[in-house]
Amino acid sequence: MTARPQRPIDRFDPGWLFLLPGLALLFMTVIIPAQADLAEARWQRDRALAIEGQRKERLFKHERYLAALESHEPGVVRALAASQLNLVPAGRAPIMEVDDPATSDASVFPSLEPAPIVLPELHQVDSRLARWARSDDSRLWLIAAGSMLVMIGMLPWNDAKSAD
Repeated sequence: MTARPQRPIDRFDPGWLFLLPGLALLFMTVIIPAQADLAEARWQRDRALAIEGQRKERLFKHERYLAALESHEPGVVRALAASQLNLVPAGRAPIMEVDDPATSDASVFPSLEPAPIVLPELHQVDSRLARWARSDDSRLWLIAAGSMLVMIGMLPWNDAKSAD
């Protein structure tokens, strides 16, 4: 009896068809929630940095105004006299006449405020697998399915040709 030569397909173990998808499913079940947590942490960090930048700019403007006020700069003194005391230096005229001085805003602080900040938005992947991997209910089923596929892939396959 002559031995038939083996073709590559005859030596292929079908367990790989279960093992690789099972490992991929387990890998995605672990990686997707970790990536979502990382994206949220980066989003919170970016928000905090934007808020901190605005606060630093606000402090810088107030410190600069205080330094100008303490050094008695003529422009700041004239602006304060005009806005707070409604006084105009001799030889000058007010640009606008205010009908009712009680309704006009005499505060200098709105002009010291920085521009409103634009906070970044959280962007997450919204696929079915991502929703399943992040959900506590379905995540357990994904782990069980991936483990079952890995177990089936690791089982030895009966080679009917070797029994002959």
